[in-house]
Amino acid sequence: MDVAVRYAGAIVSLAKEENKLNEYKLAISELDTFFNENADAKKMLESYFVPNEDKFIFIDELVKKYKIANLANFMKLIVSKHLMFHFHDIAKAVNKQVNQELNIDEGFVYSVNELTSKEIKAIEDAISKKRGHKVELKNKLDPRLIGGVKVIVHDHIYDGSILGKLETLKNNLNERRIK
Repeated sequence: MDVAVRYAGAIVSLAKEENKLNEYKLAISELDTFFNENADAKKMLESYFVPNEDKFIFIDELVKKYKIANLANFMKLIVSKHLMFHFHDIAKAVNKQVNQELNIDEGFVYSVNELTSKEIKAIEDAISKKRGHKVELKNKLDPRLIGGVKVIVHDHIYDGSILGKLETLKNNLNERRIK
């Protein structure tokens, strides 16, 4: 992970200099998704048998849509140093470092079923408003919730799940019995 953090720090530093933190974050995230969905492309870039010139042509074609001059150079450096197998970790570290630079909190929204991007966005907006700054959430499934959602951002828990409501009801009833 140390390698990933170092390379992420380098690209985030470059993004800051160019005043393009969001652009780099989006591009690296989309490339990470591309490589996760296209294992053959990643294997080709990892291969010791494919000449770097061929890999570099592929990279130039892959990143030209982002119109970020140094993105291709960064990808070529990773490929030439044979670090493509670290790319997912680099992408995660870039996301984390950019979010720290932009004061964006990261968290999780737990639900019984997969949430749509529109639903996640609505929850992010609501939690951002409560916290006073931007929040980005990743959806994780938790069938124990029965229904609703539970959001965790750092050490804050926002529980709108049926399980949470049942737990609260149970605790209230127990408190009344004790009195």
